[in-house]
Amino acid sequence: MDDAIRIRLDRPHDLLAYLPYRFGYVPTESLAVLAVLEPEPGTLAVGLAARLDLADLADPQLLVAARAGVVAQMATDPTALAVTVLYTDAGFADVRAGTALGGRVLAAWLDGFPYGDPTLTLVASRTRFRCLECAEQPCCPDDGHPVERLAETAVAAGMVLAGEVLAESREGLACPRDAEPGRARTAARAARRQLAAMDAHDVEQRSRWRTRTLDAFGRLLAQAVPGAGGSPPGAAVLGRLGAALADPLVRDVVVAWCLGGRRYGPGSPHVLEVFEGVVAGALRLPDREHLDAATAVLAQIARHAPPGGAGYALAVLGWLAWWRGEGARADVLQRQCVEEDPCCRLGLLLGQLLDGGVRPGWARPPAVVAPHPR
Repeated sequence: MDDAIRIRLDRPHDLLAYLPYRFGYVPTESLAVLAVLEPEPGTLAVGLAARLDLADLADPQLLVAARAGVVAQMATDPTALAVTVLYTDAGFADVRAGTALGGRVLAAWLDGFPYGDPTLTLVASRTRFRCLECAEQPCCPDDGHPVERLAETAVAAGMVLAGEVLAESREGLACPRDAEPGRARTAARAARRQLAAMDAHDVEQRSRWRTRTLDAFGRLLAQAVPGAGGSPPGAAVLGRLGAALADPLVRDVVVAWCLGGRRYGPGSPHVLEVFEGVVAGALRLPDREHLDAATAVLAQIARHAPPGGAGYALAVLGWLAWWRGEGARADVLQRQCVEEDPCCRLGLLLGQLLDGGVRPGWARPPAVVAPHPR
């Protein structure tokens, strides 16, 4: 754990510098919760991170239901305490007085939250941040600290060194569909020809085609590894691979390969074992380079797909994001997938996983929490 990100509970700077990396962007007009676990006596680590829109929590019934869901998930872990963060541009005085929506939501949330602690509750706008109640003085000036201080923390530096990048907004987590027009046309033609050829295959031809297709995907993976060099993938190759994901056996191998780091043959029982392992926790995450390469390749496939043809590539990207612990990105990609293809079973399955609060066995670089000095 020598390379772990270390967070001090008595430093709001640390907490606010770290939390956005759990979502992939800095939330706005939201309530967020970060669980702190005690997996063994004297050892603390970060756990569940959840974010909810203030507009949704304005409905008392929805707030109670959302809070119960978060508490139920926290109950499955050795949760010791939790940090609550209100992201709002409302003035701090209005938050404290309850005259702003964020203040009313925060008060209602903390009132029934078993881990509610005003000294472990932070309020952050796009320009300032401070504790709701400081545990000790001096801590926060009346008007809070400037948000620029967050980028100066060791926590922020550690996340950047770990390769983490924040999107400008939640919408920025989506996969762009902005291939250069000429390349997009080339990819679309290749996709149409691929689909027509797939329909004409007999059993033996389909088997050989699957092998060739997976070979092509493997070459793109190898080329996407940092330092591999080589030219960008051809638009026709990307178009053919996007169309090939309509084949269930090819698609399942690609998903298992991306998540587990190993290529198996179409129909291999090991493919199902990968799916079971990512949910049950038996599967270890492959190295970051592989995940980055797989994400880059699938993003290029989705980017070049014709309208209505990116569903499965977006679904695989969503699964990769979920497996990496990027729940917000996984949710955005899943929604993008079903908007593109409402019948994409892989995307619908991911939606069920996210709606059920199912988490992968691990996520993010390890973060060690230093106890609050109280």
